[in-house]
Amino acid sequence: MMTQLCSPPSVLSSPQRRCQMLLMLYLPGTVTPELIGQINGVDGGIARQDIVETSSEIQRYHRLSIMTHPDGSYRIEGAPLDRRLCLLHWLRRAMRLCPHFVQQHFTPTLKTELRQRGIPVACYDDTNLHALVNLCGRRLNRQFESRDTQFLRLFLQYCLMEQHAGQSPGFSEVQNLWTAQRVEYLAAQEIMRHWQRRVPIPPHQDEQLFLALIFMMLRVPDPLKDNQPQDIQLRLAVAELISAFRQLSGMAFSDETGLAAQLYVHLAQALDRCLFGIGIDNALPEEITRLYPRLMRTTREACARLETHYGIQFSDEEIGLIAIIFGAWLMQESDIQEKQVLLLTGNDRQLEEQIEHQLRELTLLPLNIKYLSVHTFQKEGASKEVALIITPYHTSLPLFSAPLIHATLPLGEHQQQRIREILES
Repeated sequence: MMTQLCSPPSVLSSPQRRCQMLLMLYLPGTVTPELIGQINGVDGGIARQDIVETSSEIQRYHRLSIMTHPDGSYRIEGAPLDRRLCLLHWLRRAMRLCPHFVQQHFTPTLKTELRQRGIPVACYDDTNLHALVNLCGRRLNRQFESRDTQFLRLFLQYCLMEQHAGQSPGFSEVQNLWTAQRVEYLAAQEIMRHWQRRVPIPPHQDEQLFLALIFMMLRVPDPLKDNQPQDIQLRLAVAELISAFRQLSGMAFSDETGLAAQLYVHLAQALDRCLFGIGIDNALPEEITRLYPRLMRTTREACARLETHYGIQFSDEEIGLIAIIFGAWLMQESDIQEKQVLLLTGNDRQLEEQIEHQLRELTLLPLNIKYLSVHTFQKEGASKEVALIITPYHTSLPLFSAPLIHATLPLGEHQQQRIREILES
């Protein structure tokens, strides 16, 4: 049974409530809206809304759902591996947002369950687990921070409970190969040996893979120090990616070493996310695609060989993040500032939007395109920050003004070249 812990009304924020509620669903026992409301200090309506919002989030990021039993209680449904990866993320979040709940509710409930299942105390004793984590750290040549050590102790206790219940994660052949080649897999053997000598039911072989995956997820990639075969392979893939982007875009980088280092750090984590189906925020790509269509398309094309090599396909969200890295380095390269473009409008909104789209297709660099009616422009002119004025309508040019281009669609080759020169100068 879970210990019931009441929080005063209005004390907890929505993220705190949802963290606590999700952790409750990972513990044994029945979780109802009433129990959630009691622990979080809210009424049943807010508790149900928290369930809806959390269910949507874990569906998006971890392919899980929160289902309702006929008696009104809740459970998390999905693959065991996805369930554990979800908890990995949410437990770390909870340790930041609601550490009191983790210490006073989640941890004691978990230990009580381990004791009731007859698992030897030596397997989940904090002192022993702390020593095991430190031993793994030495094997990995890492120094875990205090919070990571606390997280690992707690997560290992949860894994013990799961494996005792026969709920080991399942790895695909590709995931198995990817994880077993890492040095983290060898470090995880230390924990497996400790458990194998003590638990009544031998751990499933996938448990070692998952323990290795935990260490992989906690790793901070270092382009200078990482020297495992997969790390060396990734550095070569990054160099090929930069070369492909350079050839496709026609733009060079003077500091490819710095760009490669940033891409290495990002891609080392992105590959893990892709191979294990972990989602990321999906609010960004739509905006990037609208504002920087050529940058997104060029990045997607440049990544094709890397995707083939690793047998993956980056989501639009992942491509968007890679595109941002390339875009930032292009801006930094020549200290180019975002160019302001004034699009003079009339009575054909569709035509004006098509012109904006073509403008954004002409350059990889960011543009700040503002709309202004022809009538207002003729009265007030344009600010001095404007680099280019473009319109499909006839209008006269003030005495002092940025270059003005009368556009007809599709833009001619000469017009495209002239616009690109202005925007990329």
